[in-house]
Amino acid sequence: MHDVRFTLAHAGSGRGRLRKRTSHTWSGTVPGSGPVELVCPAEEDLTRETLTTWVSGRGIPPMSFTGVGFRGRPRLARMELTADGWAARSRRRHFAVSAGGRALRIEVAGRAYRYRALRGRRHELRRDGAVVTVASAGRVARRYPHTLTGDAQGAHDALDIGLALLLEGVYTRNLTFGGALYSWPGRFLTRVEIPDFF
Repeated sequence: MHDVRFTLAHAGSGRGRLRKRTSHTWSGTVPGSGPVELVCPAEEDLTRETLTTWVSGRGIPPMSFTGVGFRGRPRLARMELTADGWAARSRRRHFAVSAGGRALRIEVAGRAYRYRALRGRRHELRRDGAVVTVASAGRVARRYPHTLTGDAQGAHDALDIGLALLLEGVYTRNLTFGGALYSWPGRFLTRVEIPDFF
């Protein structure tokens, strides 16, 4: 397979209806797979604790990621990932210091992946024979990237590209040790139930 480069641009945000979250959409074309769309978070009830991100496209298998919501994205806590009807198993080392040690390991559709943070707002999804790197640039609404630029190398396919894009819609700052320290207070407070004294 040849190298493929692609870009998804922020296509806008859907206004949240009454008791619904605002969702953001990125769309673009992946050579060989056609149009693709990433929605983060999918419009959901404000009272739900979890958020869902999904990817869809003509040549990309349907995928979704559900996790506890944090800063408008699902995070890795209590995650559920499905890709093309397959349920994924995941694990990571919470107390590792290096970015490689903190990488998210995913098993889905008979494949083993490693997803890790790189320098410069980039992430890498790697499996035997294929690597997909996605970089985010610009900011929309302070938390969301304006563009997602990807580079797929090796014997990649639509599942690899779709999974790499899906994970861009997930809060993964804690895949680096510094990011984990930065986000820890907020992640901790989302777990605490404050008693109602009034």
